[in-house]
Amino acid sequence: MTDQLTATAIDNFDAKAGPPKTSLKDFWPHLRDHRFAIVIVAVVSLAATVLTVAQPLVVRGMIDAVGASEALGPWVAVLVGVTLGEALLRGLQSFALQRTGEAVILGLRKSLIARILRLPMHQYDHRPKGDFISRMGADTGVVRSIVTSGLFDFISAILMFLAAVVLMVMLDPFLFAITVGSVIVGAVGVTFVGKAIRVISQRTQEEVSAMTSLVERALASIRLIRASDATAHEEKRVGAAAARAYDAGVAMARLQATVQPLMSICIQGAFIVVLALGGIRVAGGQMSIGELMAFILYLFLLVMPVTQAMGAFTQIQAGLAAFDRIAEIIALPIEEDPAGIPLRHQHQTAGAPLLAFDNVSFGYSAAHPTLDDVTFRIAPGSRVAIVGPSGAGKSTLLALIERFYIPDSGAITYQGCNVRELGMSDYRNSIGYLEQNAPALGGTIGDNLRLGKRDATAAEMEAVLAQVQLTEVVARSALGLETQVGDSGGLLSGGERQRLSWARVLLGQQRVLLFDEPTSSVDSTTEKALLSALEGVSSERTLIVVAHRLSTVVASDQIIVLKDGRVDAIGTHGELLANSALYADLARNQLLT
Repeated sequence: MTDQLTATAIDNFDAKAGPPKTSLKDFWPHLRDHRFAIVIVAVVSLAATVLTVAQPLVVRGMIDAVGASEALGPWVAVLVGVTLGEALLRGLQSFALQRTGEAVILGLRKSLIARILRLPMHQYDHRPKGDFISRMGADTGVVRSIVTSGLFDFISAILMFLAAVVLMVMLDPFLFAITVGSVIVGAVGVTFVGKAIRVISQRTQEEVSAMTSLVERALASIRLIRASDATAHEEKRVGAAAARAYDAGVAMARLQATVQPLMSICIQGAFIVVLALGGIRVAGGQMSIGELMAFILYLFLLVMPVTQAMGAFTQIQAGLAAFDRIAEIIALPIEEDPAGIPLRHQHQTAGAPLLAFDNVSFGYSAAHPTLDDVTFRIAPGSRVAIVGPSGAGKSTLLALIERFYIPDSGAITYQGCNVRELGMSDYRNSIGYLEQNAPALGGTIGDNLRLGKRDATAAEMEAVLAQVQLTEVVARSALGLETQVGDSGGLLSGGERQRLSWARVLLGQQRVLLFDEPTSSVDSTTEKALLSALEGVSSERTLIVVAHRLSTVVASDQIIVLKDGRVDAIGTHGELLANSALYADLARNQLLT
């Protein structure tokens, strides 16, 4: 079922309309903080361009000096100096460009990850995680080309082109007119190709993203795939996605390959015509050999920036196609976080509930509500259990308390204030949450515990590990608290991951603790030890526990029974046995009556 849902999400994502088109104007804000570096690069580029266009004039002087039997040494020295100076400046320009490009991408990646980590939960429900990874890695890498080999190459090419045009017109306007005709033909053709490249480039990035999503999906469920003997099936599926990415890449290469022959034909044609007509003009005394050689060199200096500009144009189009996908994520609204009054300034009315649901309804989709008109009150320091059949909405209720989702109607209040009006950081720092599948963060045991309390000492962490009977895991390695738990806690057993989650929550000292199936992966002996640990929790802390095992909740101050998303009954264990047929049936099936 999970595989089908994941596949559907990927298919739906690929089928939706592509991201909106962006332009260099949209990209400018990401360059604004690097204006000084950009100015430096522009100055260096201008200086290098001046030295480049000076070389043909020096060559003309050398040829004319030879013809006039003048000293050649000074001209050679000037040519060597100009050539070395240009090479040095081009090297400096390249380094400055690459450094600026990396800085721009660093800022872009920071903006992207800041947005990705703050999106509303429904975005993670509907988008493959591999798509986010692809945009963070592959797409930002392609965007780099806008700076390093696109935008500045384009500007540099324009400067060189203008300088070459002026000097060619000064040398021979007639030959220049012949040359510019060929260049215009090539430029028009490449412009059309560049527009097509942007479309194909976006398709390529989307296919790579789909492939990345399938690989991430397969690796995340590798044990299930091996156990189901589905390795060949998944290999075929990822291979098909890789083939689609290959096809898109080949289409991209096919378009890019048309640029070089098109420009080559124009260049060769212009060169042949200039050489023939220039020879005739030299023979007729209308220009010197030195001027013809200088003009031919300027011809290549004219064609080179045109070719460079066309290549830069295609790079910009490919980069903007990738930036389209990045801009789409950056434009998504983030999770609401109002500038509410900090919780420490909230004064709760005596006798008022700590947490309350008032006619709350919610559904992950409009057609299928998960909770319907739910109302209950939770007193400060109380022990509350939420029970009911699978699919009754128990975990969704905790997700709403955590404010992962916003109710479709009704209100959830904390200390008498609507949770939508409370500052997110303060509110969530007051709640400890143990998820149903007890995920572990890749890294060390200490990394996981510090999620609950950032400044926890080694002694505090060791004490809470002992409290949940997890000391032996630390003792396995000389690294102690720095023992690695593996990707998503893969080096731990299910019960050890669950106990590690317990330790993280208990260490945090939050006022409200949410436990979703807290003993589902442990044996009965460990369950008793964990429940005993809860008994040691301060009476000032409120516990809300979702459980299928009623043995974990019989001593609760209040038990809320859910059925089909509605509150079926509320009371103590004894009251519900007498007044709730559903609860009595659940208890009877678990031999509690």
